[in-house]
Amino acid sequence: MKAYTIFIAADRKEEAYKYLAGGETISETLQDEDTREQFKAKFEVSNSPQEGWDSLHIQLRSGFLDEEWFVKITAREDEDDEVTYFESKRLGARRGHMLRSMLAESEGEDAEKKRVMEEELKHRLQWKKDIVKKILED
Repeated sequence: MKAYTIFIAADRKEEAYKYLAGGETISETLQDEDTREQFKAKFEVSNSPQEGWDSLHIQLRSGFLDEEWFVKITAREDEDDEVTYFESKRLGARRGHMLRSMLAESEGEDAEKKRVMEEELKHRLQWKKDIVKKILED
């Protein structure tokens, strides 16, 4: 028989009884007492032992309930987190990729610097032409 824990956001026993009573299927997070794994599941709760049901400890904000409760997990809702797998590369291949990406970055920065310098030089040349034109007119 496995043991699970559920946390109920209630201060008093009466609030917890209202939440657990009724024999309805509940969808909530449970914690496995052995592995401490938390998982979301759909389950039924009972305060009387039945065959095939596991032990349930109920935790409130103020502490644990003293009575024995039992749980039957009907469905486990595993979260399918997307996992990204990276392909392992030799050290030389990684260095090559890193150098290529750094080179591409610097080429983009160099192009921007070149454009700014050209604009600055054009501006200076125009300024010098204006000065020469002004001197020649006087």
